Amino acid sequence: MVKHIAFPGVVVLVVSTSTLAQVSLQAVEVTATQQDQSPSLQATPAVGSRLGLTVRETPASAEVITQEMMERRGARTFEEALRGSVGMTAGGAPGSPSAASTRGFTGSFITYLFDGDRVAVASMVSRPQDTWNYERIELLKGPASVLYGEGAIGAAVNFVTKRPDRNNPGAEAMQSYGSFGTARTGVGLGVNVGESSAFRLDYSHQQTDGHVDRNKQRYDNLTMGFTTALTRDLTFDLTMDYANDSARSYQGTPLVPRTYALQPTDIVSDSTGRVVDRSIAFRNYNVDDAQMSAHSLWTRTKLTWQIAPEWKLRNELSYYTADRAWRNSESYAFAAPQRIVRDLVGITHDHQILTDRLDLTNTSSIAGMKNRFVAGLEYTKTDFSSNRDFSNGSTAANNALSVGEFATFPGSYAAFAANPALYAGAGNRSIFNAQIPTSSLFLEDALSVSDRWTIVGGLRQDYVKLDRQNLDLNTRALTSFTQKYKPTSGRLGVVFAIDPDTSVYAQYTNASAPVGTGNLLLLSAANGAFSLSKGRQLEVGLKQSAFDRRLDYTVAAYKIELDNVLSRDFSNSTLTVNSGKQSAHGIEFAAAWKATRDLTLSGNLAWVDAQFDQLIEAGNVSRAGNTPPNVPKTVANLWADYKVPGWPVRVGAGVNRTGYSYANNANTLRMNGFTTATAYATWTLPKGELTFRVRNLTDKLYAYWSGANANNQVMVGAPRSFEVSYRAAF
Repeated sequence: MVKHIAFPGVVVLVVSTSTLAQVSLQAVEVTATQQDQSPSLQATPAVGSRLGLTVRETPASAEVITQEMMERRGARTFEEALRGSVGMTAGGAPGSPSAASTRGFTGSFITYLFDGDRVAVASMVSRPQDTWNYERIELLKGPASVLYGEGAIGAAVNFVTKRPDRNNPGAEAMQSYGSFGTARTGVGLGVNVGESSAFRLDYSHQQTDGHVDRNKQRYDNLTMGFTTALTRDLTFDLTMDYANDSARSYQGTPLVPRTYALQPTDIVSDSTGRVVDRSIAFRNYNVDDAQMSAHSLWTRTKLTWQIAPEWKLRNELSYYTADRAWRNSESYAFAAPQRIVRDLVGITHDHQILTDRLDLTNTSSIAGMKNRFVAGLEYTKTDFSSNRDFSNGSTAANNALSVGEFATFPGSYAAFAANPALYAGAGNRSIFNAQIPTSSLFLEDALSVSDRWTIVGGLRQDYVKLDRQNLDLNTRALTSFTQKYKPTSGRLGVVFAIDPDTSVYAQYTNASAPVGTGNLLLLSAANGAFSLSKGRQLEVGLKQSAFDRRLDYTVAAYKIELDNVLSRDFSNSTLTVNSGKQSAHGIEFAAAWKATRDLTLSGNLAWVDAQFDQLIEAGNVSRAGNTPPNVPKTVANLWADYKVPGWPVRVGAGVNRTGYSYANNANTLRMNGFTTATAYATWTLPKGELTFRVRNLTDKLYAYWSGANANNQVMVGAPRSFEVSYRAAF
């Protein structure tokens, strides 16, 4: 059973000090940043390095999506924000919401961080969240295990919350309402406390009926931060994040044979001739007692000691706890003449993580060369338990779970939570527990050999122990195993500044990930015996500012290879081996141009060729040469923003083009490419800004992600919608 996390009285903890009487709320003048489009080569994303390197200095593809950019593009959620970044798509079925895809890798092979801290693989912990509470989103493309440990093959994404700032106290608020009953509320308050402290609180609420029937969703997020200078050289930071979400989840639209479809469409191409039927495209076949919910509380403290001008010591301690629950029919298959056969899945998570990281930074010179260095230790203790129930697929269960294709009202989809007969049989009901203590040593160095040449290197050694126990509730069989891993990750890069505005770089980096889906929490005893998957990337690129730095652009070319992928044995397809291989190579381009004082243009284009180089699945079927699921070959974005001279009006538009991708490893189901467009107009008022926005201008019907059953269903995007929003700062 999911436990509700009691939120502590942290406000009392922070503000009930004797300095509360000295709280001051100052007037603040709000002005737009000079460069609020990406790429911005002067940004210093923490995700790319612990050395404070700018985008220009980082020998890798790094990107920053600011709060101003998210606001201008209308990005309400993590998914919408990530879809605008270079070569990134996002979606995910509700079993793994807010998943992302880039450079040929998806889900757990992309690491999610919050304020630089990693919880676990994204496919387990990512949740739908409003963007209001976040100052920016940072992205580092390619393998990132050298910074964040196992699993980061395709990219690392860092979500940075709004922080207290003594130089910018004030209050802000946001309210919006739009199609599908979508309403958002956001408030933020920053105050100075005494002579050396600051406090900030942000709260966001979002609710929607969803563009699919019976798909109500609600997200609440409360973030708080407190910072104080204990002495001139010692600073203490406290951050607390509370998140709560719930949904009646939509798992995808089932494919129907063209001969049975009332309104056949061509948004997918299927080897058996099935289509998405427009008449049921937005129908939700989940059970009436469906559930998807999560509650999490994350507390983080950081103590920073400036020992000397060139030496800094930091210790970060965090504790994360979360409960999550799913109860859904996830898999839908059409059965003639007008039935949908479903399954039933029930899963709960009880998840705690304790992390402590200590690092020492030095900025000095070596033989007259500027050098930045950081070394540290990290310890993480993960405790994870899960109850897992799966319907057994018997004829009786399938008959009980099937529903009419044109069922239209609540009650016709049935409630099955209390029917134990659906879960009979070995392996269908279980409880497992996992404990994962991990110790790590890491170091990173940036040496400026000359005014033009900088060498950046890093090394990380992880010591991972996995203890797992599994109890089959139907057979009462108890099994357990222990496995240890010692992955070593490294990177070496060089940056050459051709001139102050132009640099080229090259980098080699490697990474490790658990075999299979890259998810250590769900690693089975059989898979745990295999060596970790090994990834490596070679990347070269160019970063330049031009026209008096009114234009920033980047170009990157890369190749990623992943070995030790789970496969079947060539000579005996009943045996699982880890001889599979996967690779991707591609080119990415991004630019932001302040064309005139009033016109800003920005955009990006990415092309990737990803494939399974070697992979055999059940039945001795080879997938070599096939493209991994949810990996479009091309992704392009373009935005224009124009301030109308002489008027308090700003207008803009955005266009996204996503190429075709496949829903399954067999590449028998293709989601065809699509183009969507948005437009907005913003009026500046004395006390804020009023924006009217239209999404999916052409009312395009499209499939953007594979459904829970990748062979039979796809996720369908929202039709044309409207939104009115108001923002104010005080």
